[in-house]
Amino acid sequence: MQIKNYFTTPLLYEETKEILLCEKLEKFILGSMNEKTEIKNAPQSSHPDLFESEFDFLNWNTPLTNQLKQLILEYLLEFIKKVNNFDAKTIASLRFNHESWFHVVKRGGYFQAHTHPNHAWSVVFCVNPGDDNIVNEFEAGKLLCVDPRMNAAMYLDPTNTHLKREFSFNGFKTKLKKGGILIFPSYLQHSVEPYYGDEHRITVAANFRFHING
Repeated sequence: MQIKNYFTTPLLYEETKEILLCEKLEKFILGSMNEKTEIKNAPQSSHPDLFESEFDFLNWNTPLTNQLKQLILEYLLEFIKKVNNFDAKTIASLRFNHESWFHVVKRGGYFQAHTHPNHAWSVVFCVNPGDDNIVNEFEAGKLLCVDPRMNAAMYLDPTNTHLKREFSFNGFKTKLKKGGILIFPSYLQHSVEPYYGDEHRITVAANFRFHING
């Protein structure tokens, strides 16, 4: 019996070894939190324990932002190559537009469920995941991605509540590690659960849309 795997959602989560970059980015981001860099018209209502920058972070043209932008693009293009079965020539012909920003979450901060319209792929890079010694996992500021098949759980019985991960309709939830990078379709609804650590939780996010040159 050959069971097909249709209607799947491609996600990538990998832990890079860019710990030194993360440490430099943390100092840079914390030193860049001010009224000038804070977003003025945020898509979500402002939260006192969450700082969100304007959507131009990877265009600041500094050595650190340029290094991070290059790292994100390397992972994203390899991901796009694999999920589309593109050849190297097609990848080289891709051009993109993007928006990017950073989040600094303090104790009690969270981010409501949302999507990223008008983009194909979204990326989250973890600069600092926050405290590692949080006992209650529900207070760890995990990132939650929701199954886009909204009716998949309309009826539950013993034959569909223990499905393999690739068939399951349970949300994908993870606590990002320092240097971790997550890539997912921009249509995927996601949120950040409340975080109750004492150390700052810092991430950089970006959305991309592509066209083929020529």
